[in-house]
Amino acid sequence: MTAANLVANGASLEDCHSNLFALTDLSGIKWRSYTATSHGPLVGPLDDPVLRSFANCLANDILSVWRKVPGVIPDPNIETPPPGASNRSELSRTRELWVYWYGEEPDFTDIIADELKVNEPLEGTWDQGLTYECRTLLFKALHNLLERCLLSRNFVRLGKWFVRPYGQDSEHDDR
Repeated sequence: MTAANLVANGASLEDCHSNLFALTDLSGIKWRSYTATSHGPLVGPLDDPVLRSFANCLANDILSVWRKVPGVIPDPNIETPPPGASNRSELSRTRELWVYWYGEEPDFTDIIADELKVNEPLEGTWDQGLTYECRTLLFKALHNLLERCLLSRNFVRLGKWFVRPYGQDSEHDDR
């Protein structure tokens, strides 16, 4: 991709075309960001409190998204790899969970893991303004929600497109 403004995932919010924001009044949306307080050894994906909390948010229909925090946390047990070698400390990167809701704050007691702490400067409302980072993650969370919705309705993803396969159960005109 040859763009002037490269973002970590190879896309920019300005490159996205959607009328999604015109569908609803977003002035009441609120958000909060969480990070893990400890970085213990991870055996499986659900041992990570961010991923476990993200799965709980999905199960409770709470709009959320997780990401790896830019930058690497140095691990004293892992030597710095030579240039060109893979960075094994990639596993020790901090992850963030961003949670979005509309109106009253949901009860996160049984949803968000106890090991997560709130990132104080990274919470707010639409009225306070959205940073580019917050808008990008909100768009990603909405995109993931739409993708899950389409896949649950038997659409199939082909590249960046979603199609519904034609079958005997499909409604169609016999013209």
